[in-house]
Amino acid sequence: MSTAVGILLLLVTVNPPRRRSELPPDRQVVAAGAVLTFLVLIALGLVGEWLLEGLSISIPSFHVAVGLVLAIRSVVDFSTALPPGGEEMPGRRAALVPVFFPVLFRPELALVAVGVAVDAGRPTLLAGALLAMAAVVGWCALPSNRRFDRAAGVAFSAGLMVLAVDRIVDGIFAL
Repeated sequence: MSTAVGILLLLVTVNPPRRRSELPPDRQVVAAGAVLTFLVLIALGLVGEWLLEGLSISIPSFHVAVGLVLAIRSVVDFSTALPPGGEEMPGRRAALVPVFFPVLFRPELALVAVGVAVDAGRPTLLAGALLAMAAVVGWCALPSNRRFDRAAGVAFSAGLMVLAVDRIVDGIFAL
């Protein structure tokens, strides 16, 4: 996986236009949740290769599995309406729940973080995770337009499907 593909994969997996509709309106809480997500992604990247070896998962098998998970996520995001707007949560704890989990840190993002770190290297994961989380915070700072968010979310989902197929094909041909 090239650096550009790794960064793009992280960005389309996060899908900032779609995530905005699930986040609370408080930008400071969103930024705190994005920082927490970034730190967890980096930690996963540091232990990813060790995890795969410990579980006896080959890299090609992991590519196929990640591709299948991403394809399912892409179809779900592509075919469903935007969820209702995020509710205002009291206090800074909202950065943990619901911003960090379940909105930003999702299973598919964890798998992609491990895959990018293993395939493209930790610097690529660092750059991609930073860009993805900055995109979420930046997207939340823009004026809200649900029609535009829906269209942009579909475009991100289409890009995710393309990269999911790439992961599957890459894994199959490496077996």
